[in-house]
Amino acid sequence: MMKLQISNEQDRKEAQNRERKRQCELERRSRIFNARNRKIGIDLPFLERQVAEKRVERDEQEKNNLAFAKQMIKDSNLAVVLEAREQEERRRINIEIDEFRKNYQRLEDRREYDLNNPDVLKVQLPPRASDGEPVGMSSAQKFEGEDLEYEERKKIMAEQKNAWLEQQVQERKAAQEERKAAEAAYMMAIKARDARASELDKLERECRYRLGQANLRYNEALAAEKKQLEQIMKEQEEADNTAEMYNNLTSDMLTENPDVAKSALGKNRAIGFMYKGMNQEELKKFYAAQKEQMAAAKAKREGEEKMEAEWQALAKSIQRQVASQDIVDQRKRREIARQLMEENQLMALQQKEKEKYFKEVVYNNTPTDEYYSQFNTTTR
Repeated sequence: MMKLQISNEQDRKEAQNRERKRQCELERRSRIFNARNRKIGIDLPFLERQVAEKRVERDEQEKNNLAFAKQMIKDSNLAVVLEAREQEERRRINIEIDEFRKNYQRLEDRREYDLNNPDVLKVQLPPRASDGEPVGMSSAQKFEGEDLEYEERKKIMAEQKNAWLEQQVQERKAAQEERKAAEAAYMMAIKARDARASELDKLERECRYRLGQANLRYNEALAAEKKQLEQIMKEQEEADNTAEMYNNLTSDMLTENPDVAKSALGKNRAIGFMYKGMNQEELKKFYAAQKEQMAAAKAKREGEEKMEAEWQALAKSIQRQVASQDIVDQRKRREIARQLMEENQLMALQQKEKEKYFKEVVYNNTPTDEYYSQFNTTTR
């Protein structure tokens, strides 16, 4: 006997759900696939809400931009004012430095000014005014070897010079450190101008005071150094004058007797500060020694010229070797370029063959209209 399946309540509910879904799908399909509704129908409230949100966002952005522009203008004006103050301060410092150089570092105050003085012939003293002044060959006032304390005075002057230089280095180093410290404090005040604008005037006054104190100490050190130098030079000049007067009073400087120059230590030895010159025999020996020195110098010069010629020849040979090596390298580079070009041509040919294969063999299955008609048939 054949059994008939009797539907229960759950089956009827499932059937009703399926029917309801089918009707909804049909209504959705008629609404979506309707070209008129698809092109004209729009969600106006949603679009108006989007427009309002865009307008609020644009107003907020304009407000932020305006506030940012005002703040930028304020910062720019403050930066211009601070930069102008900094430039004015630097200009004032440069003017003070120029004034200091003009008043305390003049050209005529230098120790070596007498070597560079353009008016030296106008202001020079008469012959034999002091040991350092030039005299004529026939003046009979200054003779070779009469300065007995030359080595000792030279040693003392060298020690004094080293002491002066060391003192100047230390003083300049201290002044530079003080100046750098003052400038560092001033630059720190400038960098903090955005956070401490109200304290800018106070920091500037403090920086000016420190710079003034540093310049004052530096000027005082230079003045003390100058005063000490003048005192030392004065004492040295007095000692030299005393020694000169003593030598003139106790020596046979003005005598013309050649026997005065003979020394008790030997027949061929002479007293330096009393020596009157060489005789004919001594002059012949002197000229002979000069000729020997000239010949030795000529031989040395010829040897140097020969060595220079050998070096030039060696340099030319090295240049020729380098040039030949460059030619070999160029040939190798051209050969490598030719091989690379051939490989590129081969790769291009292989690429064309591969494209032809894909076009004619792999990609020859063109889709038909039946393939495209299966799309866009449902709303899901």
